[in-house]
Amino acid sequence: MGTISKPHGTRGAVLLWLRNIKADDIRKRDSAFVEIDGWLVPFFIESFKISSAESVIIKFEGIDDETKARGITGNAVYVSPAQVKSKRESSGEFQELTGYQVFDSKLGFVGIAGEIADIANNPLLKVTREGKEFLIPIHEDIILEVNDKVKEIKIDAPEGLFEL
Repeated sequence: MGTISKPHGTRGAVLLWLRNIKADDIRKRDSAFVEIDGWLVPFFIESFKISSAESVIIKFEGIDDETKARGITGNAVYVSPAQVKSKRESSGEFQELTGYQVFDSKLGFVGIAGEIADIANNPLLKVTREGKEFLIPIHEDIILEVNDKVKEIKIDAPEGLFEL
C-alpha cells in the first residue's frame, strides 16, 4: 500500500505515501498492517483523511504522540486486497460481465451475469437464477471481486435479495 513518511502533528498521526494505488481506491479504512522488524503488526485505524491522490493522513490506535509516530516512520503499511477497490471498480469498467458466473459469499453460486442496467446513475447487474432475473447494485460493498480469468464475480448480496 505505502510507506509512512513522517509524523503529522503532535498527536500521533502519520503521513502515508501510497504506492500503486490512489487514496480514493482504499474502501475499507478500519485496519492496516505495519511492517515492524520484518513482522506485519495489525493496527486499528482511528482516523483516515485523504491528503492528496498519493497520500493519506492516518491515526493508528496506540500511537498517541509524535515520538511514537516517529518510531514507525519509514515502515511499510499494507491492507488486505478486500480493502482496495479493483481497477475495474475504480475506473467504472463493469460493461463486459455478461456470462460471468456470480457467487455470493453466503449462498455460493447464485446465477449468470447479464447486462448492466444504468438506472439514474445507479448501475445494476442483471443476474439470472432459476429463470428469474435479479438486480444487484454495483457497489463496492456488494461486488467483492471480479475474476476475468475464470469469468467469476464474487458478491456479498444484501440479506433476502434472492428470496424475492
